[in-house]
Amino acid sequence: MAVTYPGFKFDPVSSVKAPLEQVRRLAEGAGRDPASIGAILRINPTAESTVEEVVDVILRTRDETDVDHVFVDFVYLADQGVDQALELFQRTLELAR
Repeated sequence: MAVTYPGFKFDPVSSVKAPLEQVRRLAEGAGRDPASIGAILRINPTAESTVEEVVDVILRTRDETDVDHVFVDFVYLADQGVDQALELFQRTLELAR
C-alpha cells in the first residue's frame, strides 16, 4: 500500500493510515466488519538504507498507525552473506523493541 523511493520522506499517516482507513470504509460499505481488515507493512530497504532508517519506519508506523506487523526484506542490505544478514536482523530487532 505504501510506496516509497530513494530520497522519499516516509509519512506513516499519508502512506499507511489514510489508505488503510479508506479500505476499511469500503469494506464496511460492503457489509464487512472494518476491524477484520488487517495490514502488514513491508519494508524494502535499498542498498543505501541504514538499519536506523528501517527502525525509524518501524517505530513511526507503530506509533502513528494501528499496523503492528512488519516484514523487512533485507535482500539489498545483506549482500555479504548470512552472517551479515543475521547481524542486520539482530540490530533491527534490538532497536525496534
